[in-house]
Amino acid sequence: MGSRCERKRMNVEGDRLSSLPDDIIHRILSFVSTKHVVETSVLSSRWRYIWTSMPSLNFSTKDFHTVPKFSEFVKHVLSGRNNQMEVFSIELTFHGKVSLKRILNYILNYTLSHNVQKLSVTCLLGKIEVPLSLFSSPSLKHLTLSGFTFEISVTTLSTWELPTLATLNLHFVTFYEENSQNTDKCVGLFSNFANLKNLTLDNCRMIGALDRFNICHPGLCSLTLEHVCGGGNVVTPQLKNLTVNHWRGKHLISAPNLSSLHYKDCYYKRYNFYDDGYSSLKLSTDLLHLEKADICVKYSKEDKASAHEIVRLLQQMRSVKFLTLNLELVRLLCVYVEVISHEPSPFANLTSLKIYPSFVNLEDQTQRKVFVSTEVKRFLLDSSQRATFTLVSHEEIKAMKNVASAQNLMRELEVLLDQWKEDSEANTAHMESHMATVHEQVEVDDQIDMKTKWRFRERMTHIESYWECLNKQVQRGNKKVLLLQKIEGVLTKLPASHRDKLQPRFSGLCGEAETIMDGVMDRMKILFDKRPSHSNIYFHEPVASRSLALQIVSS
Repeated sequence: MGSRCERKRMNVEGDRLSSLPDDIIHRILSFVSTKHVVETSVLSSRWRYIWTSMPSLNFSTKDFHTVPKFSEFVKHVLSGRNNQMEVFSIELTFHGKVSLKRILNYILNYTLSHNVQKLSVTCLLGKIEVPLSLFSSPSLKHLTLSGFTFEISVTTLSTWELPTLATLNLHFVTFYEENSQNTDKCVGLFSNFANLKNLTLDNCRMIGALDRFNICHPGLCSLTLEHVCGGGNVVTPQLKNLTVNHWRGKHLISAPNLSSLHYKDCYYKRYNFYDDGYSSLKLSTDLLHLEKADICVKYSKEDKASAHEIVRLLQQMRSVKFLTLNLELVRLLCVYVEVISHEPSPFANLTSLKIYPSFVNLEDQTQRKVFVSTEVKRFLLDSSQRATFTLVSHEEIKAMKNVASAQNLMRELEVLLDQWKEDSEANTAHMESHMATVHEQVEVDDQIDMKTKWRFRERMTHIESYWECLNKQVQRGNKKVLLLQKIEGVLTKLPASHRDKLQPRFSGLCGEAETIMDGVMDRMKILFDKRPSHSNIYFHEPVASRSLALQIVSS
């Protein structure tokens, strides 16, 4: 009796998740794919229809072997939903070069008819060409389009109407226009977004008849431009935050109410889109409300004219409180100190000034001194005697970059380990299937005459397939080992304080990699133990290979 009560109590405590309200369960399940959400319907009657009321949907072709299977699942989910429950967000991820126009149209039509507020479409390792009009919606507030070769076709009759859109993020998007008469499209590309507040363009470009990104919007508050190809103008009277990293081409910025400016333009000669030799940053008005500025500019021509350009730029930012400049820009003023010798210090409100070297060779072990001349210090600080002044050394920049490199490598390794874990289980099942066929064939061969040993070649084909799978496991393991070694090499370059913070995470990844590899090799040993004794001659050479593989992976 006591045992039954104990089991009942444990079952109740073990299923506390089912007793949670739907909105909390929805929140928990929003972090997994919709396919996995649907699979929870088999758990119990409590979970049977949870998927029909999910406010967020996450579809990925990676969860399916074929596009038809993916399409069938998407249609099943959308048609089987409880229409009394609104869909707040839909996230789509497409992998590979597959034709997805039809299913994409189906999903976008659903978005339009069900007042979805947030939509994210990601195209990985593939290419999708769609008209802008496909994304038109009266309810959409947040839209993200991203991919490596995600192309959107812009035509005269193809515009996007998004009257309620507040946030637009475009990553690796190409805008295309064939008709040279429609070049004014680039001016009004975002003009139909009356409520747009936040805009991000990352690795975007214009081709065909379009060659400029002209962003004119009266209500835009935040703008981020990363690795954008093509010049253009920014006319945004209400803009508060502007981030520009590597905008190739001449551009003029008119944002009189700007409070934060982050501008990075590392000019290299091979990217000579313009030939005046100056920074591409031009401000049409003084930034009288600017509080924070981080400016990193490398001029193609380090001459007196470039020094004059720097002075004019700094004078337009005279109200700034927190200013960060790259050392290369400041050095140009040190070389042509006569340009500032009779100029008053423009910064009356300056609270903090930081100068740092932006170009640092991580392999260069030379101790390079950071130096700013007395004349340049006077020009920058005389009007703000109480401002803090910080000079960042090359060694500090190296440490920061190595920390970032180690963190990126560890994130990459985490993804690879997760994928390796999934693939190793699938490959092991595949190898077991092949070995079962080999074993069956050996049992048959035991009963027949030696003259029928022509089947030897057939058995060897299965064995070769088996070893092909194993070799793939070894290659993947070797890749993880090389990545671990690379991370370890970066960590050794870090100061002890930084290294100590990252070491526990690195040790955890090493342990996880070792656990996965142990599991793979344990499954390999089980398969070897199952092989028929009289076929040892066929496994003699591969066993040696396995020994070598073990040495490679464990080294």
